Amino acid sequence: MRQKKTAVPAVPPERAHETSRALRFLPAHPLLSGFTVALGVLLAIALAATIAGISTVLISIFLGMFLALGLDPAVRALERRGLRRPVGVTVVAVLFLGVVAIVVFMVVPATVRQISAAVNAAPQTIAAMQQADWYINLERSLGVDLEAVIADGLQSVASLSSFLAISGGVLRVGFGVVGAVSSFMMVVVLTLYFVSSLQAIKGALASLVPLYRRDRFTQLLDEITRSVGGVVAGGITLSSINAAVVLVLQLAVGSSTPVVLALAAFFITLVPMIGSVLFLVVGSVATLFVSPLAALIFAIAYLAYIQVEAYVITPRVMGKAVAVPGVLVIIGAMIGATLMGLLGALVAIPITASVLIIIRQVWIPRQNSQATAPED
Repeated sequence: MRQKKTAVPAVPPERAHETSRALRFLPAHPLLSGFTVALGVLLAIALAATIAGISTVLISIFLGMFLALGLDPAVRALERRGLRRPVGVTVVAVLFLGVVAIVVFMVVPATVRQISAAVNAAPQTIAAMQQADWYINLERSLGVDLEAVIADGLQSVASLSSFLAISGGVLRVGFGVVGAVSSFMMVVVLTLYFVSSLQAIKGALASLVPLYRRDRFTQLLDEITRSVGGVVAGGITLSSINAAVVLVLQLAVGSSTPVVLALAAFFITLVPMIGSVLFLVVGSVATLFVSPLAALIFAIAYLAYIQVEAYVITPRVMGKAVAVPGVLVIIGAMIGATLMGLLGALVAIPITASVLIIIRQVWIPRQNSQATAPED
């Protein structure tokens, strides 16, 4: 007697489609797939930890390339005057080493002396400030015992310093100084290397691109390096002029730390647009320790210089460097400062300029070439 076959119910077409689509997303080997995903996560964590561990080296390399792009316009200018590139690189390298020597042997000792003198004279300066008429009037108008507030602040700083000294803070500071010196020397060496081999680096990058795109890529890379170099060199030049003006003004008002404030002005004003305004506040507050009149004179004179810098010096110094809209400058500086601090704020503008060049030279022409809508 034959056994009757059980009829298998037919699966509706829509349910069969859903079942097949679900099977496509389900892994064939769940255990192996889970192990692979876990291994990928571990490798990503290890890579992130490795990058964090060598962050100092990466920053030194990035800063060396940043400075090399800033020196490249000087090499190009010497080439336009008839010098061969190796000779131009040698001249620029010697001048760069001369500036480094001046900073190391003249600016740094003067800065250390002025900081030490300011720290030693801080009690007398604070006492003289508390006896001034403007300080007494300010204390009365605010209704706050500023002397007690300052005393509490100094006590907290003193206790914090004692804690750091007890916990090995002096040793950490020593290691920090050694690390800073070694990083500085590494940046100098990398800058010289990148300046001398910039053409070879660009050639190596171009060789990674397919041959039919190599000419266009080389042209775009040259334009980016030229524009970024112009932005970097122009920013360093403007900051140097700014620091010189601050030094003269601080010497004129009788400040005890003119070199320190000039260095602060150099680094702060490297951030375009907002750097000068920020140092206007910082410099005015610092000059209050001289006298309110000195702070007022400095604020007015420096504000006048900011106007001259914006309308006269900056257009001449920046020249044909790529124009970055002001709103993008501010947004880029804020994002860069949030991610990488001062270094991020400095490199945000060249990166923004590079992105604008790519958009203008690649993306917009490609969009303009699409005159008709694609067929469905």
